[in-house]
Amino acid sequence: MNIDLLKQKLSNETIKYLFFGSLNIFIGWVIYFVNYNYIIEKENVEIFDFLTISPHIFSLLSTFPFTFFMGYFFNYYFVFKYKTDNMGKSMYRYFIACMGSIVINYILLKLFVDLFGWYPTPSQILTTCLVTLYSFSMQKRFTFKTVPIK
Repeated sequence: MNIDLLKQKLSNETIKYLFFGSLNIFIGWVIYFVNYNYIIEKENVEIFDFLTISPHIFSLLSTFPFTFFMGYFFNYYFVFKYKTDNMGKSMYRYFIACMGSIVINYILLKLFVDLFGWYPTPSQILTTCLVTLYSFSMQKRFTFKTVPIK
């Protein structure tokens, strides 16, 4: 498929979302991989001696702050140019949408790793691909929606 045909099928906004989203996802996967394999070394993480978090879930949660802020700024400054809201309001909505992504991500990781017994890093990659569909819809229709001017 040549690039002109791709541009005809996808909007400029969608192409930008795919590019910056892919960049954010790739950085998130690297952080997840390094955290899971080298920082916590595939071990459970105990917090305050009463909460134990599995390594794949802890890696997911510790990756979130990085991908949250990078993703928000990529979308705010480069992808959704028609925004009319202030930054604080759209960041709040972005946070709400991301919480939905985290819940879906958590459920799918628990399913793939704990129930199916798949390896955590490929499971996270598959999960990310599925969550991206939800995320794009939320960013376009909720976080950075066009607000009518009165």
